[in-house]
Formats: sequence, C-alpha cells, structure tokens
Amino acid sequence: MLAKKSINKKVLFGVLAGVAVVAAALVAYRAFGWGAMGPVNSLKLDLSRPDALVRTKSLSTLPRDLLTVPLARDVLREEFLFYYEQGEDRLGLKGSLRRIAYEHQLNWGDQLLRMVLDQPAEVALWRDADGSLKHFAIAVSRSQLTRILEEAGKVALKDTQMSVAGSLRVDGDSVPVYALNYAWQRTLLFAAHGQRLVILSHPGMLYGGAEGKKGDGTAEKTVISLLGKEADKQNVFHPQFHLDNAAPDGHSIAVKADFLSFGYQPFFGALQALRFDFQQGAWQSKVLLDGDKLKNNAYDSSALWPVLPHSPSACFSVPVDWSALAPVLKRLGSKTSEPVAPLAEHLQGPAAACWYGNSRLHTPVFVATRKPQAGDDALYGSLFEAAIGGKDAVRKSTGKDGGGEFLRWERTITTALGKTNAALAVAGNTVVFSADGKLVDQVLAVRRKQAPAASDLLPDGARTVGLIAPASLAKLIQFEAFDTLPANNEPVLRAAANEHLVPRLDALKKYPPLRMVLKQPPAGGTSWQTLEWQEAAR
Repeated sequence: MLAKKSINKKVLFGVLAGVAVVAAALVAYRAFGWGAMGPVNSLKLDLSRPDALVRTKSLSTLPRDLLTVPLARDVLREEFLFYYEQGEDRLGLKGSLRRIAYEHQLNWGDQLLRMVLDQPAEVALWRDADGSLKHFAIAVSRSQLTRILEEAGKVALKDTQMSVAGSLRVDGDSVPVYALNYAWQRTLLFAAHGQRLVILSHPGMLYGGAEGKKGDGTAEKTVISLLGKEADKQNVFHPQFHLDNAAPDGHSIAVKADFLSFGYQPFFGALQALRFDFQQGAWQSKVLLDGDKLKNNAYDSSALWPVLPHSPSACFSVPVDWSALAPVLKRLGSKTSEPVAPLAEHLQGPAAACWYGNSRLHTPVFVATRKPQAGDDALYGSLFEAAIGGKDAVRKSTGKDGGGEFLRWERTITTALGKTNAALAVAGNTVVFSADGKLVDQVLAVRRKQAPAASDLLPDGARTVGLIAPASLAKLIQFEAFDTLPANNEPVLRAAANEHLVPRLDALKKYPPLRMVLKQPPAGGTSWQTLEWQEAAR
C-alpha cells in the first residue's frame, strides 16, 4: 500500500509540467489566419526541431490518465477534462467538419477528428514569442485515408472554408496540402499520403518565409519526412530526443530543457530534456543527461543542501557548465575596474535555484560552490556592481560565520514590482545571490548553524536534485495571485480566484514534501535516466 502511495505522489512535478503540454496538444491554439502569417514567420520556427514531443496511443485519453493520479485529481479536478473536451477551438473545428460533411453529403464530419484524437499519434510542439507552446504538428498513421482524401479534394474546389494551399512531392507523388478555416482567424493545414496524415496548427509553419520570402526548405522537408512511407521507421523527431521508434504503451511526453529553462540551457548543457511516461496505470519521470559533460562528478549536490534554508517551496540543482559563463563575464568585465572572467574557473559543481514561501516568485535564491582559492573575493564585488544596475551605491559588509569571514554586497534597485534589496555574498566555499537580500541572510544563518538546513530533509544529498514542498508552494502561489488582484481594482477576478483557485491550493497543501533523486548519472554518452520521487522528511 505504501509503495502504491509513493508511486502516486512522485508524479507531482510530472503532472505540473505535463499539464502545459497536454493543453497544447489537445487544443488548436491561437492562429492568425491564412492571410496573416507574419507573427508565426517572424519566430523563424525550425520545423525539424520541436521544443516538446508527445507520443501517445490516444490523445483523447491523455487528460483522463492524468486524472488517475490522486494529486492531479485533487488539484485539477474534472473541470480540467471538461475544459479540453469542450474548448472553443475544438468545438469550432468539430462544427466546421460537421457543416462541410452535411453540405457535401459526406459521412466523415466527426470521423476525421476521431482519427486524430482516438488513434496512436505524435504531437510536436513549438513555443510562441510569449514562451508558451502554441504551435503544433500532429502526425498519425491510419489505413482509412484514401476515401476521405478523395472527398476532401472535391470539397476544396467549391467550399468556402476548405481550399488547396499547395502541394508537396512525397515518394514521387504530388500530395495536395489543404487549408481549413475552422473559426474566426483560425486556419490549419493538413496533408495525407498513403497511411500518413499530418496536421499543422498554422499555415505559416509551412508556407511563406520572413517578409514573404521563401524559406530554406526545412519545413517542407520535415513534412515530407512525416508523410513518407518510411516515416514510422525513420521519424525525424526521435533522434534529437534520443527516442527509439517503438510506439509507447500509453503516453510519453518529452520536453527539452531549453524550453523549461527559458533559454538558459546552454549554461547547463549536460541536462537536455525531461520526460514523463504513463504505462500500466502509473507515471514515471526521466531526465536526459549527457554523461560526457558530467565530468569530475559534476552533478554531486551534496555541498548545496547543507547551506540552503529549510523548507523551500521548490528547489532544484542543475549541472552548470561554468566555462560557458566566460563570454558573459568577459562582457561584464568591460564595466569593471578589473576583469571578472576568471570567476568562471573558480566555480565548480552544480548550482541550486530555490523559491521560498516567505519571499516572492521573482526573487529566488541561487547558491553555487567555489574552489578553495584565495584572493578572488573582490572580483565578486566587482561582478555584483556591474551586473546589478541602479542609482544607489553598493553597500559592502563583512562578518563572521563558522567557517571564517564572509563578505556581502547589497544594492537597492527599483523594478516594476517595487523596490528590492539585491545581495550577493561569499562565505567559505559558498556563493549566494538573490534579488531578495533576506534570503541571502538566511543562507548565511544556515552556515552559522543558527537556522535549519534543507539537508535535514534528505538522507542522500549527493543524488537529490530537487525538492518540492506542496504546502509552501501553494502559499507562494496564493500570495502572488492575490497580490496581482487587488480587491478594489479587480473584484471579479479576485472573486473567481477565491472560488476556483483557493480550493485547489488547499488540496495541494495536504501533500507532504517530495524529493527528486537521480540514482546514478551516466558514465558517458547521452541517455535517459530515471528520476525517483520520494517522500521527504517534514
């Protein structure tokens, strides 16, 4: 019974990250219309390299399977399922297909939609300018396409919502590409060849380069590969995610670290992707690691947890490639009296980013470890002054802790969210920074043994790479949500948050702290490694 309970709880992070992917996979996101492709083209999407990939036996069952997890059921509830089944875009697409089928005396109004949602499929997703996964390509294999395509060709000649957008050469055959306007400023493309069907969420993903110029052909080659007779054996998306071509017995969601890290992934290139698999009624988390970049035990987090304050809302360590910081430090050094680039050689091991319920969502604390080198303390002060702009002077202070003397730099800065005191400190082999100086002080207090450490929750700090405390996380989310919804200015939205958000956060608060454990990093090469979710001490 305990094992089953542990399996259900360990999917917290997988559920939260997977929800965004599910949403993008099941709903036709914002498109700008057949005649307004600029917003997509300006992104310069590489259709051969998606940010996320969903492989599933049935897209329509994916939200339901998420709700088999007690945590997801308590937090998301069944409204989550109903929302995506009754979403505006899906209903618009369904209505358009029914109208076309009725007017042209066809019987595949709902069949085409079921073909996509109720069959094994792959969904590749790309981020939009706002960072969300809005653009997608769906590829399915189905044997009943011939008749549907013949009828679609006839409909496209005389229907107001369907037209022929172009053609592709696939395995020597000319394959028409159809455009379907299914709602106001909503247009998708679809093409089929043999038993393969490919759907694109926006015409600009395939046609029209920037400023009306023709693209480099990558998009066309990608779609042709997805439609070809060898598509199942040579999937264009699988190698970059290090996936085999075997169909999953359930669901598999892979998300690149570059997307999850908001573009900072080059600084920790060893961590390449996260994956969430659903098989035999349970979810499992995995991480894609490049063992060749994890040299000298570069993912040993044992030095971080003993200096981090107790009970973080969420805390993760990542294997940083400190040499990748050299160009950034070199640019910052041009603003200082002495070069700070050598700091890239003084730091070692992973770094941690942690959020606490007594601070803000935009002010995490960052902790790293430096090598035992003398004479580099002043460089951190120069780095802080160059990196943290502001009109106020930098205030420097010193003190004593159990390991000797520490140095602390602080500057008051003004942001759109108000004033904050950013701080950087070095103490022994610990380097700590936060836009909330109080968190820096808490780390220093932990080093002085005046406050409990996060390691008190952990039996094995070396391989623990993440901590989540649902109660503290819920507290932080609730504070941030209501801080942006003043009762006097946003009474309607605040009332909605009280009715819908608070009960879900209350459900989240009932779950115990969880830790994410990487049992054994790869010795070399790139491979998927299992992440174990275990209940942490309170």
